[in-house]
Amino acid sequence: MKQKLIRAAVAAAAAVGIAAGSAVAVAPVQAAPAGPVDLELTGGVYCSFGKPGDPWVNSWYMVRWMEVRAHGADFPNVTLHEFNGAPEQFAPVLKKDKTLRIESKWFGCFPSSISGYAISSNIDPLQNNIGFWANVERRDNPLTVPSAPAE
Repeated sequence: MKQKLIRAAVAAAAAVGIAAGSAVAVAPVQAAPAGPVDLELTGGVYCSFGKPGDPWVNSWYMVRWMEVRAHGADFPNVTLHEFNGAPEQFAPVLKKDKTLRIESKWFGCFPSSISGYAISSNIDPLQNNIGFWANVERRDNPLTVPSAPAE
C-alpha cells in the first residue's frame, strides 16, 4: 500500500511539473507574415485546466493546433497537412484573411508536438509554410525573428 501511495505521489508531481512547463512554454507562435501576399502557417501545443463547474473531461486537457491564414489575396487549392496526424484540410479557394485549422484535444497533459505544412497553387514566401510546435521548449524560427542581434 505504501509503495502505491509513493508511486501515485511521484506521478502527480510529474504531471504538475509537465503542466507548469507547458504553461511557461506557451508563447507567440510565429512572427508576422513574410510579405504583403502570404500564406502563413501558425500553430501551438498547450495545456489548460478547467474551472469549477466544467465537466470532468475538461478538468485538465491538452490542445494541439495548426492554422493557415491567407494574407493579402485569395489563394487557390490550399492544403493544410499535419505530419502523421489528423486528416488534411483542403479549400478550393482560401479567401483573404480566412483560415483553415487542424485541432486535436486530449484529456490530460504530457509532452507532445504538432508539425505540418501548408501549400497552395500560388507562389508565396515559403519560410513560414512549414512548422513544428511542442509544449516542452520555445524556439523561434530564425528566418522570421526580426533583426536578432549578432553574438
